[in-house]
Amino acid sequence: MSSSSSSTVASSISSKNSSVKEDTTDSRIQELNQRLSMAIGTTKKPTVDGLNENHNRLNMHYISNAYGYTVYYSVGATAKEFNASTLASETPYATFNKTAYVSTAAAVTAVNHHAQETGLPVIDLGSGVQGTIERGAGQAYLTWQAGRWSVTVHASPVMGQDPVAMSKQLVALFNQYSLPIPSQVGAGNFDVTDNGLNQTIAWQEGAILYKISARSAETAIKMASSMSR
Repeated sequence: MSSSSSSTVASSISSKNSSVKEDTTDSRIQELNQRLSMAIGTTKKPTVDGLNENHNRLNMHYISNAYGYTVYYSVGATAKEFNASTLASETPYATFNKTAYVSTAAAVTAVNHHAQETGLPVIDLGSGVQGTIERGAGQAYLTWQAGRWSVTVHASPVMGQDPVAMSKQLVALFNQYSLPIPSQVGAGNFDVTDNGLNQTIAWQEGAILYKISARSAETAIKMASSMSR
C-alpha cells in the first residue's frame, strides 16, 4: 500500500467525519446506560444502539467478573427493566465486552490483529483502499490496513461466497463512521455469513480490551464509532 493510500484509509477509519450526523434514536439507550453506569461505574460504553428501528424496545443486561463485564443488547416484544432476569432468554443482536488483562502485550494478542501480507493478489476496494486476498482450503480472507487497525473479511468460496462485495460495503461504512484509536492495535473481523454474533470489532487501550460483537457488521461499526466521540 502506498503511503498516500495508507493515509487516506487511516483518515477514513480513525478520524471523525464531521459530516456524519448522530444516529436518530429515542432516549432508551441513554436511560439504560445510566442504569449500567450505576451498576458498574462510569466507564466507556456504546452510546448508540446500532439499530435502524425498534429503538424503544431495546433491552440490556450484563454479567461481570473480576476482570470485566459483558453487556447484552436485545430487542424484545416490550421494553423491560434493566438487567431483568427474563432478559437472559432474549437473543442478543450485539454484545459489548471489556476485559482487563495482566499486561498490554496480553491485550494486544487478544485483539486478533492481522498484518497485511505481501505477495498476495491485490484488490481495489475503492476510496483509495487496497486489500490483499488469501485463498486456500476452501476459504478466502481479504485484509487491509487502516492506521493501527486491520480489517479482515472471511468468505467460503465452496459455498459460493466472495469477500470483495462485503469489503467494499465496509469501506463505504468506514468513510461514514470513525472507529476509536487504539493504543497499539485494533481489528475488525467480519464474515460474509450472518451466523450469530460473528461480526466483531476489538481494540486495546493499554491492558484493556474492548470488543463489540454483532449479527450485523453495520451495527457493530455504529456502536464502536459511538465510543470514538
